[in-house]
Amino acid sequence: MREAREFQYDNLRCLLIALVVLGHLLEIAGEFPHKETLYTLIYSFHMPAFLFLSGMFARFDRGKFIFGMALPYLVLQTFYTSFVEKLGDSYVHMQFSRPYWLLWYLFVLMLYTLLLPVYDIPSRWGRGVLLAATVALALLAGYDPSIDYQWSASRFITFQPWFLAGYYFRREKGLRLWWRQAGRSVRIGMTALAAACCVLFERLLFACGVTAKMLMGSYGYESLGYDWRIRGLGMCCAASVICLLLVLASRRKGRLPVVTTLGQNTLSIYLLHGLLVQLLRLKYRFLLSEPWQVLVVWLLLLLLLGNPIAGRCVSFLFGAGWYRRLQAMRAEKRQMPDA
Repeated sequence: MREAREFQYDNLRCLLIALVVLGHLLEIAGEFPHKETLYTLIYSFHMPAFLFLSGMFARFDRGKFIFGMALPYLVLQTFYTSFVEKLGDSYVHMQFSRPYWLLWYLFVLMLYTLLLPVYDIPSRWGRGVLLAATVALALLAGYDPSIDYQWSASRFITFQPWFLAGYYFRREKGLRLWWRQAGRSVRIGMTALAAACCVLFERLLFACGVTAKMLMGSYGYESLGYDWRIRGLGMCCAASVICLLLVLASRRKGRLPVVTTLGQNTLSIYLLHGLLVQLLRLKYRFLLSEPWQVLVVWLLLLLLLGNPIAGRCVSFLFGAGWYRRLQAMRAEKRQMPDA
């Protein structure tokens, strides 16, 4: 029996993909007040939160991995680099060992999916040890300057704890049952505590002079002049925001107009918005010179690329939709009685 869709996670996906798009637009937008503050605030939690959600719903399926991840990566890496080269970016060249820009997420997701048999430890103690080990690796990786963009090694190590935490959280049925049965006072207290931690850690981050580059997981400590303590503080900040988002999402589990629909079509927004952002960066950057222009372009991109038609087309082409359709047709053919 197919499980009922949990719309609260679609709503969270909408929020996070909207922040991804906004972050990419701010990256190329003109200068205006509080732009860098907003940019840094987004990067303090949005990618860890997205990987946490990806880990929650991760499962290994050979067909989906090949036709919904590996093959799309090869196709999109080729298309993205060719597209940007044609637009006049002379610094971009075709190579599959260095994922282009936003495709790093798809690449590391492939690697995490391959490691699911390793992550799948039955005991809580073993899971805790493995999660702690990935946190330690994330903190230590910044000391090695050779771990960088090649094979997305730096981001693979830096963001691995979030994927793993989401994967284990989904399997902690006892914890989720306790939360469903918790009283109103407990829920209010947890919400207040999570919100207070968010405010505290965000204030500490900005007080330490953290920049968005320090939170991207791509740069070593020496190149940007920071150390493991700043990365650890960033991880504490992201963890508190993720807790707050989960608590708030559990309070509204139904559909939300527009929001839920966009959250169900994050794949099309993710894969296609980068092409339009690069077009804006290289040809029409003047369209993002003012805050109101950024807001208009942001909303248009979300509504244009997150509608159900675009979502179904992209899922069919790059989400292994055509492969599942082919498998279903073959199954139906085998079940048909011989004439």
